[in-house]
Amino acid sequence: MSHIINQYYTKSIRLTPNGFSLFKLDSAGRFHREDHANEENVLLSQRATSFFDFQPEEESAVEVVVATHVPMLVPDIIFEESKIKDYLAIQFDIAQLVQAFADSMGLYRSICFLTRNECDILSTLPFKIVFKSEAAILYDFLLHQEAAEAVLLSVNSHFVDFFVMHANAPALVNRSFRTENVDVLYYSLNCVQQFGMAEPTFYVHYFSQPNKKLNTLLRQYHNKVEVL
Repeated sequence: MSHIINQYYTKSIRLTPNGFSLFKLDSAGRFHREDHANEENVLLSQRATSFFDFQPEEESAVEVVVATHVPMLVPDIIFEESKIKDYLAIQFDIAQLVQAFADSMGLYRSICFLTRNECDILSTLPFKIVFKSEAAILYDFLLHQEAAEAVLLSVNSHFVDFFVMHANAPALVNRSFRTENVDVLYYSLNCVQQFGMAEPTFYVHYFSQPNKKLNTLLRQYHNKVEVL
């Protein structure tokens, strides 16, 4: 496999509904990750500054990977930058929206947004940040795989994201907050049925602890399951 998930997070802050994670490679090429839940009351600005430890003269950017919500997909052919907030208002309560951005994703634009609280926290970071939709990362990963039909399950402690590629194009990005094994299996089977996929490859990536029972259950119903 030419691409691995970790390579997309080598200098990044990942924002989720339940907290944040920090990722980096050290000078020896070792991968480091820290996870902090909201209830820990750890300040992102303080922890990130210590974690990345940039020298004063060093100019470097950190990617902020937005995984706080499922992005809105808008067909590229009708997308207009000036209408981002109008698109988002169809699906989200944008009362607290301060900043929005769109990543290119094949025939679509993946639109994400940040709330005032999130922007206030990020504004205290002493280095340059670049925003990235996690859906765009998952899409790029799947583009570099051999399977034309694939489902990527991104398993987190409190939610599971489903990204479906059908005929080499993004078909679905969705999230379930039901994370029991049988629930994940149900949604995986629903993806296959909904898009009429014959034998898709299932890629399973854990941001939470690996779940061997879930892997076994998925393999009972799907012929091609790869745990990343």
